[in-house]
Amino acid sequence: MRKKFFLALLIFLFSFDFACAADDSDLAKEREIGQKIVKQIEEQWPLVADPATASKLEMIINRLEPYMERRIDWEVRIVNSEELNAFCLPGGFIFFTTGILKKLETDSELAAVMAHEMIHADRKHGLKMAAESEKVTLGAIAVMLLSGGAAAPIILAQMAQVAITSSYTLELESEADRLGLEALIKSGYSPTGMITLFERFMAEEYKQPIHEYGIYMNHPDSPKRLDSAVKILHAKKIPIERKYPLGLLRTSIKRTDKKVLLSVDGATVLTADKNSENENTVREIKNNIDKYLQLELAPYELNVMNDALYIGNKLTAKNINGMTTPEELKKNLLKAINSARAKHPTSKFFK
Repeated sequence: MRKKFFLALLIFLFSFDFACAADDSDLAKEREIGQKIVKQIEEQWPLVADPATASKLEMIINRLEPYMERRIDWEVRIVNSEELNAFCLPGGFIFFTTGILKKLETDSELAAVMAHEMIHADRKHGLKMAAESEKVTLGAIAVMLLSGGAAAPIILAQMAQVAITSSYTLELESEADRLGLEALIKSGYSPTGMITLFERFMAEEYKQPIHEYGIYMNHPDSPKRLDSAVKILHAKKIPIERKYPLGLLRTSIKRTDKKVLLSVDGATVLTADKNSENENTVREIKNNIDKYLQLELAPYELNVMNDALYIGNKLTAKNINGMTTPEELKKNLLKAINSARAKHPTSKFFK
């Protein structure tokens, strides 16, 4: 019995080592292929030295990396282009344009882009597209690309084009969406970031319908992909809360000589006479608004009953002398919601 156990253990360890070695070999080949494409891209697009942004992107990679299938040595680069684009090459070379970095407001949206692109490399989507195009196996396409044959430069250029323009098949894009969303959930980023990304870039497409963007933009099925992501979150009973990835409905407290002011996105929604009791009450109301006020609320979900404001069925603020009334606070919060929605007009709210 003991001999059988040790024999099984040895077989397992040998198989594990062999699998790891094979995987390491595959990754080494992929990185060599990726480096060849990187060289082509960097000849066309100048790199940007932005240590602070690069550090932020690397931090996001580190949070997402444990939820990838393979251990890839990821590298991130920033290129100077106004295009709204990000892409990932075989071997884990990730590019962000300065255009997309200016457009995205929060780490959650950046993480949504990053997760989607990391899945492309993690699941070998670029190589699969090239292999399918040449009607050969993944192993054969690697040999073709690394052998230096006449076809290699053409195939590498095609792979660069696929990555840059996000010209993957709908099946591969759907896999990147689905698995990227799973990585967002597991890593603690707001998964609604992927929802707001689809909505944000669809809005850009409406403004400039003939302009080709890379990520998410060249597929006529974008609305279907958005609906698929929404359905996944609904199935998992994860609420869609757009304010977090959009950086909206943010509260803050300010003080003057005589007043305590509570603001939402910079607009004052409540004032109170300045004293220690009121300061504590305003902080409590701030916390309630942070928890309960969402872009997706219908107007009727803000109610004043028995001299108190409820958001949904949650008590948010009571009537207190020397403080903005619950009725006035309700009006101010509805204005804040409408103002925030105007900054993200293509969303389907009340979901």
